[in-house]
Amino acid sequence: MQQHRGFTKIEMLVAATLLTTMFAIATPLFSRLNQVWHSTRWYQLASQELMNQMESLTQLSREECDNAIEQLAIAPEILAAIPGAELTGKREPSTDGDRIVLSFQLPESVRSEPIVLVGWLHGKVLHGKVLNSGVMP
Repeated sequence: MQQHRGFTKIEMLVAATLLTTMFAIATPLFSRLNQVWHSTRWYQLASQELMNQMESLTQLSREECDNAIEQLAIAPEILAAIPGAELTGKREPSTDGDRIVLSFQLPESVRSEPIVLVGWLHGKVLHGKVLNSGVMP
């Protein structure tokens, strides 16, 4: 009986077909993984930018806060990392004092709804207690 060394053509064809099929399945998954990674990073950057802006705004007086909200701008580093992003804000009275609402809109391809952060102006008095500047998730 003769022993064969190596692979037959059929075995090689089956192995090549299996490898090609696995590669065809894995390629879109890696592409989607890359998209998820980028959108997660953009969300983190946007959240950090909102927190930084809110921290600055909650330390101001009403008039200074209104002026600062009119001049809101995304940090150049964030804007370079997230092209097409928009930052908006408004101060509105509420039963708990003056409320600041900041909104960060990522590109539509990443997230359709804006990321919103709400805070209150520093040092508001409510029922005889001084509220600290705070941020609600």
